[in-house]
Amino acid sequence: MAITPISDNAFVMTAICPKTKGHYGITVDRIMKNTYKMVWAFKINMDKAKREGYDSKKVTGSLQPDSEYPGCPYCKAHSLIFCGCGAVFCWNGSNTVTCPKCGYHGGVGYSESISFQGGSM
Repeated sequence: MAITPISDNAFVMTAICPKTKGHYGITVDRIMKNTYKMVWAFKINMDKAKREGYDSKKVTGSLQPDSEYPGCPYCKAHSLIFCGCGAVFCWNGSNTVTCPKCGYHGGVGYSESISFQGGSM
């Protein structure tokens, strides 16, 4: 497997796997203005993520997995849900989801552009 190179603009955002409740980091890199790709994912300790300042980067745009993106390190999902409470979590393609942070349960929508920040949990 080839490793996708990343730029100096890359940052880490955090997510949670609703299946295992495990937290993980996602390396995100800018492709072009308002377009980002998910490059890598890794298990993470949330206390360490806060100390590292992973919640400091805020961006708006489209987000897509790179062709080499391995997905969630727990359940291997390649897609994400962005809840209104700020949580980011794995999506397995189901029509309804439950947010592991706020408990919202409902339907899934699609958006071409979103606002998100480095630390989400």
